[in-house]
Amino acid sequence: MNTAHHIKGANDKLVSLKTVCETLCRSKASIYRDISRGDFPKPIKLGGSSRWRASDLNKILDPAALIAV
Repeated sequence: MNTAHHIKGANDKLVSLKTVCETLCRSKASIYRDISRGDFPKPIKLGGSSRWRASDLNKILDPAALIAV
């Protein structure tokens, strides 16, 4: 999955589902569908919310374009 976005920041920065959806221009449902298929990194659960490591997301994004979080 290539896109023209990249999340810029510390490797262990945690990114919200909202930021993931906005960065990838995708819906929450499509993100969770890909997680269940094994095509997207699993989130870290913090209470009732989900967060992703920026470093995990950067592995699937195009490094040519940077978006700061």
